[in-house]
Amino acid sequence: MRILTGLIVTLFVGTAHCAEGPSDPPQATPIAADARPVKKKYVPPPGFAGHDWGAARASFERLPAAPLKVSAAWMRGKQREPFFYCTASGVFGAGCDLNALIEQMNTRREGGGFHVLSEYKIEGQGFKFSDDGVLLYPAIYQFCAQWDSTERVMPENFAALNQFCGMRLLFETESLAELRNLPEDHVTKYDRLLDDLIDEFGKPAGFLKRGRVTIETGSDDEPAGRADRKFSTWRWCPARDRELQTSCKASVVLSIDPELGRGVVLISAPALWQYAYARHELEHGDPLFAVMHARPARQ
Repeated sequence: MRILTGLIVTLFVGTAHCAEGPSDPPQATPIAADARPVKKKYVPPPGFAGHDWGAARASFERLPAAPLKVSAAWMRGKQREPFFYCTASGVFGAGCDLNALIEQMNTRREGGGFHVLSEYKIEGQGFKFSDDGVLLYPAIYQFCAQWDSTERVMPENFAALNQFCGMRLLFETESLAELRNLPEDHVTKYDRLLDDLIDEFGKPAGFLKRGRVTIETGSDDEPAGRADRKFSTWRWCPARDRELQTSCKASVVLSIDPELGRGVVLISAPALWQYAYARHELEHGDPLFAVMHARPARQ
């Protein structure tokens, strides 16, 4: 990750060389173990721009006093399926303790209460994942506070609860209208950013890159109009379908609106996933939840 305000940058550059083979037919040679491509395992970022996830908002000295946006939600919490454990009872230890079973049947909920998200940005600050990478600007710092209560009263320890939980990094790429006037094999800013993210975090969940074959017909006829490019939302360590939060210390999501040519990289700690879930429960369809779970906003 390259921070345009001058923080330390670590770059990894790989080169590939092509050598001509002998004139004789090639012989099958076993590939050495260390020559095979190694699948890179996703390692969640421990924080961003020198700050760890969970750091208090008060520790960010460069952020402005007033947030760009504050939003909140309340929910009862996500219901968990009860687990039943049979406790031996009776003279011979046979059967189950009825009272223990009833106690276990009490509904368990997680993430209940108030969830507050506040967002800030530092004017003129942008980021890149490589020296020649796509500019991510503006960069929005996100802070989450959560407390379990039904009273609409700000807790006295709100400053301690309000903790660093994510980054929303915006970027611009070629729109579909622009791509219609560019070569079919044009490498978009979205493509370049995806490559940088794969270099940084490995391949995202369900990743599959498909090639394209063009067949020349030899005819002078004008080719039919080509189909618009397709773009996907890619996610690194997302929460399971409609789960409350990611199982990792942080997840990464890349998504774009191809019509407008605008995209976003979300780096989100579990607290931000919980906020998005609470907003989804409140609004019956939240844009942040939709992007994080790669589904339509109103579903």
